[in-house]
Amino acid sequence: MESSRIFVKGLPPTITEAEIRKHFSAKNRDITDIKLIPQRRIGYVGYKTPQDASQAIKYFNRSYIRMSKISVESAKPVRGPLTPASS
Repeated sequence: MESSRIFVKGLPPTITEAEIRKHFSAKNRDITDIKLIPQRRIGYVGYKTPQDASQAIKYFNRSYIRMSKISVESAKPVRGPLTPASS
């Protein structure tokens, strides 16, 4: 199953949610949610459909935000406490 969320790394440490929303909503893609972890320079961006997320990965991977080169990939599903790790 494809994810409708993307994982972004290499973000500037002082990036704001508004800047992320502006950058990743290019090409008229609707963002549903944003989760930033600035101290680790990573974040998650949610889209309405897996197709929008896939297009965002192709378009934004290895792009720049404020002179920081970012890496974008499909977000892996979060494992709950009862979900066993796959081997």
